[in-house]
Amino acid sequence: MTTEALKAVEAGMTALGLNYAFLRWKDKPKYPYFTGEYQETPSTTEDGMQESDFTLTGWHRGNLLDLETAKEKIENYFYRDGRTTIAPNGNAVVVSYSHSFVIPSGDAELQKIEIHLNVKEWKVN
Repeated sequence: MTTEALKAVEAGMTALGLNYAFLRWKDKPKYPYFTGEYQETPSTTEDGMQESDFTLTGWHRGNLLDLETAKEKIENYFYRDGRTTIAPNGNAVVVSYSHSFVIPSGDAELQKIEIHLNVKEWKVN
């Protein structure tokens, strides 16, 4: 995954007004907040496309519906057809909503949701 793709996800979360950090939240929690991580899949296409699964994990001490509302914002922003970004170097990035599910946190007061985004990238040499 390129830095352009990471910036595209971060820009979307900022545009939505959602608290976000890559990998881990380092400050005092501002609920709800999201952390992101990715897993690349092997490239098998001739066009140079690299695909990754980007996971947003949402945390909240409060009503689970607040996380569901944030999920809907993310789903609408990174709609299923994808949001395309062309980086200054010419690389193309498409980020699209894939799916989500609620995860028990082990703490009765802490709510947790996992949201998956599909990231496709094409590099220009």
